[in-house]
Amino acid sequence: MSTAARCLLAAEKGRTDNGVVAFKLFPEHFDRLQQDIRLIEWFPDPLWIHLERRDLLGQAISLAKALQDGVWRSGENAAVKDAAYSAVGIEAALAQITTGNGRWRAYFARTGVEPLRFVYEDILGDFDIACQRIGARLALETPVPPTAEAHSVRQGNAQNDEWRRQFLAEADRSHFPAVILPARRKKPKWAFWRK
Repeated sequence: MSTAARCLLAAEKGRTDNGVVAFKLFPEHFDRLQQDIRLIEWFPDPLWIHLERRDLLGQAISLAKALQDGVWRSGENAAVKDAAYSAVGIEAALAQITTGNGRWRAYFARTGVEPLRFVYEDILGDFDIACQRIGARLALETPVPPTAEAHSVRQGNAQNDEWRRQFLAEADRSHFPAVILPARRKKPKWAFWRK
């Protein structure tokens, strides 16, 4: 399926009753889409929502695990394989996240976009306030409340906590890297389109 066809399908199947369409984009998704379509031409005046995590190490541990076991969302229990602790994997995930966050900030600064900003930890488990703020920015009379599936729960578990303890115990606090380069990965398989 072409990128344009995927976007059309997502826009059609993902449209809420009040006409809102939303896409979740990571920098690598944006890069891939831009190879085939010009997002700004498809959506000339979008509302950008920027979601960041305060706990970057927790996010990096979750990413390092998901890259190994294939579990990308809470509620998905069918791991492709067991995840094994890797300080290098966590460092690479941390580099990817911080690089991606910097790229978004640079994009917003360069384009003059003022996104609606949220912090994951502040809205975890209760998206109602986020929906109200989004609805107000879109000038919707009645924002569509989130569905039960939209409510997120913390994906981390005891394994995440153990990986954090081990990673912090091994951390070289006297070393401050000048540049952290993200690890190279295979092209994404567009798993998020199949959800």
